Amino acid sequence: MRTNIKKFTLSILLCGIGMWIVAGLWHNLIMANLYKDVHATHDGIGLLLVAYFVLAGFMAYLYPFIYKGKKTVIDGLKFGMLIGLLWVFPHDLAMAGAHDTSLIYVIKNGVWHMVEQGIGGIILVTCPH
Repeated sequence: MRTNIKKFTLSILLCGIGMWIVAGLWHNLIMANLYKDVHATHDGIGLLLVAYFVLAGFMAYLYPFIYKGKKTVIDGLKFGMLIGLLWVFPHDLAMAGAHDTSLIYVIKNGVWHMVEQGIGGIILVTCPH
């Protein structure tokens, strides 16, 4: 399936770093007030970077199975948005039930992660792999 492990690894690194940067800007700078009451700021940045590399690895592995032969920016965006929805929405919904978190927060955070991972999908498909 993958013939060039260096390019595959580079795409994972760039995608993971890209999503990590976008997440940090959003959670800690742009919308910090939205997240302060639910303790969702990004404080453990090293571990978060590892998590984004793991997510990017899953994305890089799964993309060719879902979009066979395609590598367009729109397909990357759609793929990333789907991953973002699947990655956070069910967990946030469960945590809302367990910890009485606002459903408005769950929806806002789910939509945000569709944007965040959508950007990751765009990075992924524009990387040489």
